Amino acid sequence: MRTLLIGGVLAILAFGVSACGGSSGNSGSERALQREADEYQIDQIERTFHESMSKKDVNMMMSLWAPHATFTYGPGKTATGKTQIRTTWLKSPSFQHTKHWLSDHPAYKLRITINGDRGTLHFECHFIDLDTSEVDAVTAADMDVARVDGHWLITKMVGGTAELKT
Repeated sequence: MRTLLIGGVLAILAFGVSACGGSSGNSGSERALQREADEYQIDQIERTFHESMSKKDVNMMMSLWAPHATFTYGPGKTATGKTQIRTTWLKSPSFQHTKHWLSDHPAYKLRITINGDRGTLHFECHFIDLDTSEVDAVTAADMDVARVDGHWLITKMVGGTAELKT
């Protein structure tokens, strides 16, 4: 009886130790997996951004923005909120149907940072004229992004020019 009792206590202790060890071991790998998932979702912002311009799909573009986001697109020019940002994009050359542009980016210039539910995203846009196969414009975007209701969205974007180097 005594042997059975000692064996039972040891089994319970072994189970308890293994359960505790398993949770702390998984937390590091769970954090790494969450970070990888967050990086992927933020990277999708850049991909969808360029696809929306290439397709001239303003609804797709607006799906990337948080409700109270800001978009600075020139000195002293800032759109606030999704309505103003949408209007700004519709007036931009990249959404004009007279432009036959493909919006592309050099992947090696993409930068993502993450700190909890906030992060940053930087990339360049190369607008290739499909009629001439020439690069027509080069711009850059610096964004603050945040997880909003489980989705990564743009909260602030500052657009600018970039220099094309070969």
